[in-house]
Amino acid sequence: MPTFTYSARNLEGSKVQGSLEAASRKTALQQLAAKKLRPLSISESGTEAKTGKSNIPFAGLFSKQSSEVSSTSLSRKLALPFLQNLKELLNCGIQAGDALRLMSGRLSDPRLKFLSTQLWDELRQGRSLSETFHKQPKVFDESVVSLVEAGEATGSLNTVLTSIVSSMEERKRIQSNLLSALAYPVFLILITIGLVLLFLFLLLPRIQGLLSSLGGKLPVSTKLLIFMADWLLNYGWIVAIGGALAVFGTISWRNSKNGRSKFDALIIRVPLLGKFLRDLQVLRLTQILALLLENGITMVQSLTMTERALTNYSMRERFTEARNKVVEGATLSTAFKSTGYFDEMSLDIFTVGENTGNVVPGLNQMSRQYSESIDKIVKGFMGIISTGVLLFVFLFVGLIAFGIISAVFQLSSSLSGG
Repeated sequence: MPTFTYSARNLEGSKVQGSLEAASRKTALQQLAAKKLRPLSISESGTEAKTGKSNIPFAGLFSKQSSEVSSTSLSRKLALPFLQNLKELLNCGIQAGDALRLMSGRLSDPRLKFLSTQLWDELRQGRSLSETFHKQPKVFDESVVSLVEAGEATGSLNTVLTSIVSSMEERKRIQSNLLSALAYPVFLILITIGLVLLFLFLLLPRIQGLLSSLGGKLPVSTKLLIFMADWLLNYGWIVAIGGALAVFGTISWRNSKNGRSKFDALIIRVPLLGKFLRDLQVLRLTQILALLLENGITMVQSLTMTERALTNYSMRERFTEARNKVVEGATLSTAFKSTGYFDEMSLDIFTVGENTGNVVPGLNQMSRQYSESIDKIVKGFMGIISTGVLLFVFLFVGLIAFGIISAVFQLSSSLSGG
């Protein structure tokens, strides 16, 4: 019968080590449970020498995780795929603990496996699901933790998770649309830069050499292109370094305590882009606030948690002022109007819901309106960017083509004259 070496903790929390004989790993775990020991690691004797691997930690009871996966590899990007998988299992009638245990063994992403194992380890110690989420701030923000806590308290965890996932999927869809809109213009810019470099640094010098050897003069358009090539060769590196320093300085200023709010205030004033960023923040605020209020969290507490979910610090400060007005007795619609971020139509629809005593439907309607507004902005932004890039491409290609053709004609004239 195989012998298993284990490391575990007893009821007092002390670490104990030992070995036992069992027909399988599962049986060994049952024996440890009977002894009221919580396993930390367990491996069959001789396995380590054969495989060259160290004892697999408790996460290895369910999956073979990479030793490189740790808490430092966790990020907010894992929240959506994790919650999607958890929601599907809970909707099948599986309890949260069993769902986390299954996810820790069946998910293909090692980071999600690691996260599931960490949460399961906390959950089996008697903590609630929201408490385990709270211990992973890199993945779950405060609004998600509060919603899960409300879902546990009201017995509607499945419904809450469905709402959270839907909200996250909506934000991801908007981001995907924006990236898709930028992909084509960026591709055109890269192609144009490649063509410009090819013509300026390879073709034009050869034509210049031929004309110089034949005693011909270069046309003005070709001289302009050659001047641009020479300027880029001699001073282009200075521009590149200056641009890099400017970007680095801007990022450093934005990351500072005072610079972040000022930078965010400036960026939302940029035409078109500013409206898009404002609407994104408002959409996020209305979605999260509706979910929090719908699950029994008080208005002031919901506003506080929603503010922290906003990534634009300047807008966050304005909504903090709006929350203070609500605390002082102002209506939510009045407080929203004071921020200047809501259009009149949305506020009118929201006011109707507020007058009926239920603001959640009004918030949901505002979310739909801002989602549609964002879609229109993305389409308009894509049209403007695409048109601008095409004009830029045509201008440069036309300039290069004219310079090349002029040089060719000049070369032909020189050969004919010779």
